[in-house]
Amino acid sequence: MTFWSNLNSRTGRYLLLALAAVALLAGLNFCELQSGDETRTAGISAEMFVDGDYLVPRLNGEPFLEYPPLYYWCGAAAYSVFGINDFAAKLPSVLAAIGCVLLLFEFAGKLGLPVWARFFSGFFLLTGAQFFSNSRVCRVDMMLAFFILLTVFAFYAATLARSGKGRWGFRALFLLGLTAGIYTKGLLGFGLPVSVLGSWLVLGDCLNRRVSWRGYLTLGLGTILAFALAGIWYWLLLRHGGREMFDTALFVNNFGRFSGSQGDHVESFFYYFIKLPSLFLPWLPLLPFALWAALRKIRLTRDSGLLLCMVFLLVPFFILCVASSKRVVYLLPLYAPCALLCGWYLTALPERVRQTLPRYLERIPLASARRVWCAVLLLGLLLAGVGTGISLLAAPKESLRPLFEACAKLEKQGVRVVLLRAPERTQGAAFFYLHHRLDVVAPDSAPAVPGEYGILRRKSKSIPGERFADSHWLVKR
Repeated sequence: MTFWSNLNSRTGRYLLLALAAVALLAGLNFCELQSGDETRTAGISAEMFVDGDYLVPRLNGEPFLEYPPLYYWCGAAAYSVFGINDFAAKLPSVLAAIGCVLLLFEFAGKLGLPVWARFFSGFFLLTGAQFFSNSRVCRVDMMLAFFILLTVFAFYAATLARSGKGRWGFRALFLLGLTAGIYTKGLLGFGLPVSVLGSWLVLGDCLNRRVSWRGYLTLGLGTILAFALAGIWYWLLLRHGGREMFDTALFVNNFGRFSGSQGDHVESFFYYFIKLPSLFLPWLPLLPFALWAALRKIRLTRDSGLLLCMVFLLVPFFILCVASSKRVVYLLPLYAPCALLCGWYLTALPERVRQTLPRYLERIPLASARRVWCAVLLLGLLLAGVGTGISLLAAPKESLRPLFEACAKLEKQGVRVVLLRAPERTQGAAFFYLHHRLDVVAPDSAPAVPGEYGILRRKSKSIPGERFADSHWLVKR
């Protein structure tokens, strides 16, 4: 054995970084924003950047408090460097995905896995269909997944640290991850990691028949400090926008989505079970075997690391099933423990397989370092090509750029363009592409200015006007 037997942590980390960076960044500027969450998020970030108001996220001038502002801050920072374009809009999500892959490599190291298994854990995560497809989009969910993973990893690493300096360093990372999770998606960014870590501490104490007071103390104090730091933004929001804006941000958009009072994406308890066949492909067939093997080892050896992986997967899955608002993208934080368990399972295969696999790897023409690096870069380019190709194929049906390019031409001719009861996606796209707000009017409530044009989204084939992507129409009023 040559390369794989001598693979060290530093080389494995750089290999994984190169693969993730090439796969996710190459061709990103050719990927059009799709009408929906992407155009809304990109538009809010653009409005924040242009207006310079970093306290209150706004959508076409109106406060938009569905999520706290961290992703919009990052989007505005990317616009300040690269300009308002598709690449900059997606960049925070891409960087969060790369961070997830690298963080998983370090997490696997804390579980005691060999470097090659750590590499494959990150590889499983990166190449999972849902994870990869959501890495190159302008949405807050990937950033949330990163901070949840950082919170769980840092807490676990703090329990393993032998020196006081290392322990306090990981505790600081734990506090950073928990606070940033709240700033990314509110209650969900706090509830998922805390429920995972609290359940892990309780189950670990039950298995070991002892009470780990230090763990509970760290979790409790970290939670209090994270709430205090997150409360800074809510307090400023209360002072700036009053009680109504504060209640909307803190209560309505956190508890309302969990209870179903808002009615967004409401599905039955079994929604995610129905969607299971499409999750974590192509590596999903490995997961049941990994879960069974991990459960057996936990029962025999009380392995705390594997117990954390199991809890990290099962507890959030149950919480998300209980919540009324459901979407497949909400499961993004769960793909990390799936990849960890599958990476660990490679080391728990039967003895004959474990002896044969490294020999097989050394026989294929990837045994030298140079060939491995070339193969990794080529694989990254292949993944990037697939992602870019899918985006280019979807652009005619999903991109609103042609619509607002037509609007820009009309505005240059002195023609007024308005939004006719436009949904959030259209309002965000308007600011992203035009860099200014458009008036919103009801189609029949306000008198039309002669020659005025309106943007309308309606699933109909009988509207007199020009049709664009996602059932958008440009009509002359």
